[in-house]
Amino acid sequence: MKLKILNIILYPENKNLKPRFIKFEEDKINVISGYSQRGKSAIISIIDYCLASSDCNIPIGLIRDKVDKFALYIAIENKKFFIARDSPKRKNTEIMYLYEIFGKGDSPIFNTNDWIEHEDEYKTTKENVKQLLNKFDKFENISSDQNKDGKEEPASFRDTVAFSFQPQNIIANPTTIFYKTDTFEHQRKLKLVFPLVLGYKSFKIINLEKEVDILEKEYQEYQNKYDRIQLQYQNWSTDIYNYYSTALKLGLTDNELNIEEVSTERLKRELIYIIKNVKNKNYHKKGSSLRYASQLDRLDKQRQIVLKDLRQLRSELFKYEQIDNTKNTYEEEVLSSVSNRLSPLKWFLEREGTNICPFCKSETNTGINELIALRNEQDRIKPLVDNHNLTTFSFEKEKNICRTAIKKKEELIQEIDNNINILLTENTSEHDRFTAIFEFVGKLENILDNLRKLEPENELMQTLSVLKQKQEKKKEELKILQSHFNKDACLLKLTNTIDNYIQMLPIEDNTNKRVLLDPDKSINIRIEDTRTRNITFLSKIGSGANHMCYHLATLLGLHEYFLKLESYKKQNFVPTLLVLDQPSQVYFPEGFPDEKNSSKKTEIKTSKDLEDTKSIFQVCSNFMQKTKGHTQIIILEHASAKIWQGIPNINLVEDWRGDENTAEYNALLPQSWLNE
Repeated sequence: MKLKILNIILYPENKNLKPRFIKFEEDKINVISGYSQRGKSAIISIIDYCLASSDCNIPIGLIRDKVDKFALYIAIENKKFFIARDSPKRKNTEIMYLYEIFGKGDSPIFNTNDWIEHEDEYKTTKENVKQLLNKFDKFENISSDQNKDGKEEPASFRDTVAFSFQPQNIIANPTTIFYKTDTFEHQRKLKLVFPLVLGYKSFKIINLEKEVDILEKEYQEYQNKYDRIQLQYQNWSTDIYNYYSTALKLGLTDNELNIEEVSTERLKRELIYIIKNVKNKNYHKKGSSLRYASQLDRLDKQRQIVLKDLRQLRSELFKYEQIDNTKNTYEEEVLSSVSNRLSPLKWFLEREGTNICPFCKSETNTGINELIALRNEQDRIKPLVDNHNLTTFSFEKEKNICRTAIKKKEELIQEIDNNINILLTENTSEHDRFTAIFEFVGKLENILDNLRKLEPENELMQTLSVLKQKQEKKKEELKILQSHFNKDACLLKLTNTIDNYIQMLPIEDNTNKRVLLDPDKSINIRIEDTRTRNITFLSKIGSGANHMCYHLATLLGLHEYFLKLESYKKQNFVPTLLVLDQPSQVYFPEGFPDEKNSSKKTEIKTSKDLEDTKSIFQVCSNFMQKTKGHTQIIILEHASAKIWQGIPNINLVEDWRGDENTAEYNALLPQSWLNE
């Protein structure tokens, strides 16, 4: 996105004073040089604020108090706009002011404070300004995760300014490189748009990925619901097996169903078949008597097998508990005893020299030699004790497995016994048998009706099937789209572009280092040693100077890469603007030598630092030549013009120096504003 700053404009609280204009060149490195505390670091915050940021980082105090409105005159693509915003000190900062400038000399009212009297004519909202910037940026809405208010806030042009600003707290930061990514919210949204701005994803791919993710979550919710119902449904198998045993006793079935293997669905079909037979007056199934005896025999055999398994499990549990008890006894009685028995040695060895008996005070070497021998033994034993304490283990996991298995076997025995009792209960007469059959069928119909209520609904299964089909269709569509984008090729081009700037900057061992960016792994940069292939984060590399140079190389490389995207028929979503706030701070942390306070001694002492500082401007100039001035750079510096003397493509915007209350004084806020 072609975006350049033409002017920063400050409109004073006192309308008798003139507005403050700072003019920039579109195709140059624009430098504002000056002393500390003159307002340089507020420039990034003012630009960001006027580009519809959600929060305001303009310093609280003098700047906010003296300024009524902050404004920008900007060029976006082939159009120019005046954008202003109220000072945040007391007004509604959701209100903004917008006007399109149609040509030279249009609306000269903005050169004065007069427009503020008619501000309602230009009034708009922050959201409208964001939408305008999105439109020029061709930025479509892509949803991110829900924010803290529960509203889904789409990613926008605002998230691309992460690549445009390097304030003082970021430019040499070892843990973060992109603007505002020190907060989780901005990190999350930048991670979402990063693949898009690098050109290896499209809006359609990102939206499809979100759709697939939503479908997967929805499918999983329905699947969990289905699994819960299915589990509850299957758990009924032991309950309704009792009805099968009763049917067998009454001679209503001759099918053989194993209590340990039969499913709920199979039992349900058998019981429905039994009801149908009874209603057709088929009260006795041929062979059911033999099946009755066979079922009793099989249940009894199963009971014996389960009892045998139960005895074996109890024996295993006893062994595990016995081993644990023996281990604990060994620890208490052997290791602790040995360790404690030798504990007084230290006291003896610290008494009155090395050859005096602590009891009779006579001079002898025998006692001390014995004590030393014991201490050596103590030193030998100590690692064994310590090692045992570190490697100590228990059979608690195995014991819990045994306990669970024992519980299940006991429940199975109880269920088998219940079914045996059902089969052994005799009817006293044929009349009683028929009564029992009709009562049984009534209960059976009721239990099957309840079972149907628990059975997973066809509608739920159909929903799962539809969701699965949608999911597979979206995944296939996504796969086809992704085949047209080559992530590895994009990232390799970016790495090679950044590498050109690494070689130009005074980075330690720069010939063997390269920057890796992979948003799917991290939104921060990683550094690879090309000899060892070791990859590490920037925070693992020492020196603030190295950190700053890696930042500068990465940002310049990114902006050159962004400008090339159009040649690959891809959209550049990032503003063609890069603002650097005092990159030289890593070379002059305690004050920068300038015309006012320099000395020959200081200049000699800092000659290497001066050369390294000069390289910052030289590399930026090289960037401007390579990119033909398509990206505007603004540098806010303490360094004086002597540093970049002779380097092309640099425009000194203003020099904020001079003593206060003098005609030479210059700063963001004019002397006249401070005196009123």
